[in-house]
Amino acid sequence: MTPSQVLQARSQAPLSFSSASIPNNEEPQTAAPASTVLAGLTTREIEVLRLLATGMTSAQIAEKLVISILTVNTHVRSIYSKLGVTSRSAATRYALEHKLLP
Repeated sequence: MTPSQVLQARSQAPLSFSSASIPNNEEPQTAAPASTVLAGLTTREIEVLRLLATGMTSAQIAEKLVISILTVNTHVRSIYSKLGVTSRSAATRYALEHKLLP
């Protein structure tokens, strides 16, 4: 794209739905985000939980996700809090019970 094409595309407003354009005035259906399905976990926390459940260390998770170890540990603490667990093995059990592993 040329710079002028980028600016033109950027200035165009995104499409929006009006209730008149939807048959029977039904609201558009959207899939529930994963965070509402799994104990309020964010998408990133689910990623961290999956890797944690495979036995990766915090350092390995940090390297894989290209984040700091401190950030991984923050995610792990948040995961523990949301799941009501206190160990990696309990978090792994949750991941297995909810089929988060391939």
